[in-house]
Amino acid sequence: MGRGEAPERVGGILAEILKRSLSAGERTPTVEARPSRVHRVGNQVHAEETGRYDFDLAEFPLFKFCKPSTSRQDRAPIVYADAITGKDGQPIPREWRAYPGPFGFGGPSTHALLYDLLQLYVEQGARGTQIQFGTLRSLFLRRGDRNPSKRDYERLRRDMDILRGYDFHCRNAFWDRGRRAYVDMKWRLFGSVFYFKEAPNESHLERTFGFIEVSPVLAEIARSRGFFALGFDHKLFHSLKPLEQRLAVYLAKKFISQQTHRKHVDDLARALPVEATRPTDARVAIRNAAQGLLDKNLPSLARFGFERGRQGRWIAVFERRAAPRQDRRTSRLAAEVLEPSVTLYLDLIAEAVGTKDDAVWWTYCIRRLGTGAVDRALGQLKEATRASAIRNRGGLLTKIFKDIAKESGEALQ
Repeated sequence: MGRGEAPERVGGILAEILKRSLSAGERTPTVEARPSRVHRVGNQVHAEETGRYDFDLAEFPLFKFCKPSTSRQDRAPIVYADAITGKDGQPIPREWRAYPGPFGFGGPSTHALLYDLLQLYVEQGARGTQIQFGTLRSLFLRRGDRNPSKRDYERLRRDMDILRGYDFHCRNAFWDRGRRAYVDMKWRLFGSVFYFKEAPNESHLERTFGFIEVSPVLAEIARSRGFFALGFDHKLFHSLKPLEQRLAVYLAKKFISQQTHRKHVDDLARALPVEATRPTDARVAIRNAAQGLLDKNLPSLARFGFERGRQGRWIAVFERRAAPRQDRRTSRLAAEVLEPSVTLYLDLIAEAVGTKDDAVWWTYCIRRLGTGAVDRALGQLKEATRASAIRNRGGLLTKIFKDIAKESGEALQ
């Protein structure tokens, strides 16, 4: 076999890899999102085309919103620490480290791209191993940018590479009750990315077949746990400043279960992150971001402020106006950190209805109604099953929960 045949063989191998990638998932046409409206039900808010996000990525720091350093040595991982509920309800320290790839950490534009890719994945059913974005221009159109420059395209391609390069190391990611073990994880968001063009030297002449491959871990998260609803749409997201975007996503997760979210300013600064040299600068950055959300009418935020803790540490306080309404599209909580009481009642509900499905919905009910109401509902369900055969115990329990909520002037949706 001559040397001249080698390139053809390599080309054939690459073509076969592409063929397998294309056949791995069904292609969904990329369309520009339609305008959305916000509905309010009780103290919940829901946009018709509400954005969605991953539970962990909403809380763990991933991007740098200040001006990026030009130093090649600025590659230390972004580190975040909190606690999970472990064996026997004990608090266990958890640590998240985000390592950059060869193109370094992402910034505001990378954060916006991740948001857009997650929305596309959800719109396409969150199935398979691909996110079909079509063309880079279609991504700009989703943001309302109809005239991107050459530099914008270059930045978008670089952002794709930045996202592909991230490597996450998580110690004590969660307690696996089935295996009775703590789980350490090392994983990535995305794999290969494919662009298609009409001519070999004309990358701007795009064909509408572009896609990026989802990592097995992210695909499993989407399949088993799902993404939670933010309560606001893509238009509001892209109208926000970078740190406002990040804070809006963070608060959306917290406001699912909390009427008031309180966090020490230095801890919140690490979670977003806010890279400030002085504590005063961190408070100013957070205050400006929160005020920006209020000025732009973020549906879930009523007010915010700062107060001094007992040990002199500043605390950021965010009051919820309306909870982002969740639904059963987020099918399970999987590795989400749960309070011991919630975990206990999830087990009681699973035993009562005969299945562990719909954990997100039951968690939402527990947190909205409280454990006393859940005890009452489970008692009613038990009486009903004694009186007659109930084919759909989960459906009956949902009706009981809604009736209890209605007594208090609430509404479970």
